[in-house]
Amino acid sequence: MLLAIYIVAEYNRPRPLDWKVTLAKDDKQPYGGYIVYQQLKTIFPQAAISSFRTPVYDQVNNFSDSNTAYLLIEPGAEIQQAEIDDLLNYAVIGNYVFIAAEHFSKALMDTLHFETEHRFDIPGKDSVTINFVNPALHMASDIGFTPMTLNGYFKKMDTLHSIALGNNQKNDINFIKIPYGDGAFFVHTAPLSFSNYFMLTRDNADYTATALSYLPKNIKAVYWDEYYKLGRGGASTPLRFLLSNTWFRWALRLALVTVLLFVLFESKRKQRVIPIIVPPRNSTLDFVETVGSVYFNQRDNKNIALKKINYFMEFVRSQFYLPTTQLNEEFARLLAKKAGVAESQAIELVQLIEDIHNNSSINDDALMQLNQQIDLFYEKVK
Repeated sequence: MLLAIYIVAEYNRPRPLDWKVTLAKDDKQPYGGYIVYQQLKTIFPQAAISSFRTPVYDQVNNFSDSNTAYLLIEPGAEIQQAEIDDLLNYAVIGNYVFIAAEHFSKALMDTLHFETEHRFDIPGKDSVTINFVNPALHMASDIGFTPMTLNGYFKKMDTLHSIALGNNQKNDINFIKIPYGDGAFFVHTAPLSFSNYFMLTRDNADYTATALSYLPKNIKAVYWDEYYKLGRGGASTPLRFLLSNTWFRWALRLALVTVLLFVLFESKRKQRVIPIIVPPRNSTLDFVETVGSVYFNQRDNKNIALKKINYFMEFVRSQFYLPTTQLNEEFARLLAKKAGVAESQAIELVQLIEDIHNNSSINDDALMQLNQQIDLFYEKVK
């Protein structure tokens, strides 16, 4: 009992914070990148999000697609020349490379023609705050953080081909865009502005989202790099710890063999359980009630009416082979003939549909009238 109590106490003891800078997508510690990775789907709703623990070469070599983004948010971007050449080929055809790091490889700086530096003006106090250059994106107040975290800036840059996007209160540029072919490179010198702790501090998350929003919102895919943070991917199984020790490995093997023998002998001694087959349940009514409840709570009559109309138009096209691009009196007469309904009924229904399309919103009576008219049409046709 004492051992069990000790194990439970140790398991539930608060774990100390790990202040190591990883910026990894699964790291929920202060300087991990869990929050920003989870928010990528919100910032880029149309993009497929994926991550890789393999070098750039494995992902973008002979890449032929366009309008995608490669995110390298790293403690240090030690990218070698061969990988830089792959990124150049990736960007030139219409893709985007977003690099945020405190330190950059000399090859990368030479290729993109910049040098970086860090400010250490006031010991023990971070005097650096950051913001955006564009007046439309300029934050109401400069963004600050913990000491010695946002003090990177571009000491030198190619002013002819680089566009300044962000700076600090000393007017040092810390965020630039470098157009390249049909794509571009975005380089940021304060990677901790994408960390969990930064995004949970005051309104700093708005800064992070705005910085990433310089990438096109309609990009098709976002590739998140983990290789330069954690190295090449290895085993990610929960059994990784057990497999790393000889004695644990043998204990695991013995447990698996014991379980296998138990299953083997028990399966021979007992009759197999006969499963209870539950008859299929008609969930159509539940679905309709749920969808109806959602729209009723939103009071979006126009949206409901348009869905009803779209379904009706599909019925007309499939049953009577009539084009529905122009809804006029001639269309109504032709519909009445093919459907075998009164001409006045068809004209009234088409006119009602036109009125709904032309109004920005409709009231409950109009929605009920549309529903009754369409249901009456279905009854006459059937």
